[in-house]
Amino acid sequence: MTEGAKPRRNRRRAAPEAEAPPPKRKRAAKKPRREPRPEPSGTRGNRRVERPPSDPGISVSEIADSIPPEPRRGLADRFPRFWRAAALTLKLGLAAACVVGGVAVYRLVHDYVLRAPAFAISTLEVEGLERVGEESLLEAAGIQLGDNVFTRPVEEIRQRVEGHPWVASATVERRLPGHVSIAVVEHRPVAVLALEGLYLVSEDGTVFKGVELGDPVDLPVVTGLEQGEFVRNRAFRTAVLLEVVALMHDYRAAGLWRREPIGEIRVEPTGGLSLRVGEDAMLVRLGRGPHRTKLLRLRRILDRLDESESRAEYVFLDNVRRPDRVTVRLREEPEPAPEPDEEEAAG
Repeated sequence: MTEGAKPRRNRRRAAPEAEAPPPKRKRAAKKPRREPRPEPSGTRGNRRVERPPSDPGISVSEIADSIPPEPRRGLADRFPRFWRAAALTLKLGLAAACVVGGVAVYRLVHDYVLRAPAFAISTLEVEGLERVGEESLLEAAGIQLGDNVFTRPVEEIRQRVEGHPWVASATVERRLPGHVSIAVVEHRPVAVLALEGLYLVSEDGTVFKGVELGDPVDLPVVTGLEQGEFVRNRAFRTAVLLEVVALMHDYRAAGLWRREPIGEIRVEPTGGLSLRVGEDAMLVRLGRGPHRTKLLRLRRILDRLDESESRAEYVFLDNVRRPDRVTVRLREEPEPAPEPDEEEAAG
């Protein structure tokens, strides 16, 4: 040991006293387990179902390996909106291309058909013409031999033909490659309507054209109508013309058409009808319809007058209070002129 150095002392520390162990607790005596009571017959109690123990032979790694891996997500899954818009644009583009292609094909076929000589009209048949000339009708139809059969649609040809004033209805048929047939029904004039001008009336009560040179005029003339009301009031116009046509049918049925031809049918302000018949224009006032019974009575009166070699100036059959009463005025025969004396003749 060197000088000046302090001696090193070994110090011993006393070991801590060991803690006394905790006192042991006394275990309580186990209570005897109660036996389950027997369930009464006919009743059902709650029972605990023991779970089967898990299979200790399957490990966690095996379970993880059995799960299939998640598929990788493509671009369609990552950008769904983009791909939906792209698919819609593609569909619209294809549809537009189909439409444009279809129109182009149609135009090509249409132009070819209109220029093909195989579809030129080679046969034109027209039926039902009486007063209308064939050239006039074809001019109205707008077709002629050599034209393409598809130049005008069938419906357009029919409308153009029915636009002719004498044509009441028309039927047009087209048979390929170049046959066209037209069947018409003409108006049948039965009377002449006198307004501010003269017009022809058909048997169905239709005013179909004005009277022109060459048209029939040897028909009964309907008078007594005011043009303004006739044109303005369609119901009045239809009712009057249909009544006039019905009167002519009854007159014919009574056997008077050839015996006493009708020259004039006048519509009275009261709505009744009057006739001028025969060569001497005898006045027959019928009044309102029905007219068939009155016309049959007129025939019997004319038969009696013929037996007595008399002629009536007028016959009134329009008595409303007494429909069976007839008023007849005989026509006075003109007195023969006296023959001149011989002296007067010589002088």
